[in-house]
Amino acid sequence: MKTFRNEWIFEPFAEHPTFFSKGMFGGLAAYLFERQMLVLVEPTKSGRWHWHGVLICTGHEHHESLQAEFPALKPHATLRKWLFIESAHEAFEATMGAVAERIARNDRRFGIVPKTARSRGDLPE
Repeated sequence: MKTFRNEWIFEPFAEHPTFFSKGMFGGLAAYLFERQMLVLVEPTKSGRWHWHGVLICTGHEHHESLQAEFPALKPHATLRKWLFIESAHEAFEATMGAVAERIARNDRRFGIVPKTARSRGDLPE
């Protein structure tokens, strides 16, 4: 599997028993607490995606509070349901370090239940 430059973001939760990652959008999605939390994205060789940064998986209802706490996060231009930060942003490392810590503590504003779990009725309480 491809190695991504920003995999360090997973360190605060990489040892958690519910953590796993898998490919998505030519990127690397992180799952924790039965929710998809983040997607590391880098430009694809095919040229289909030009993004370089991190997609933050969340619902619209959490955008305002997350952006108040992490002003560098913005709705993604294509996937507007999720927030995004470019890896070239001056606050990238500080923002993603803090976001990863919140995710490790199971902040419920982060993460979406994958469709496969929803279709099986495995929604977390």
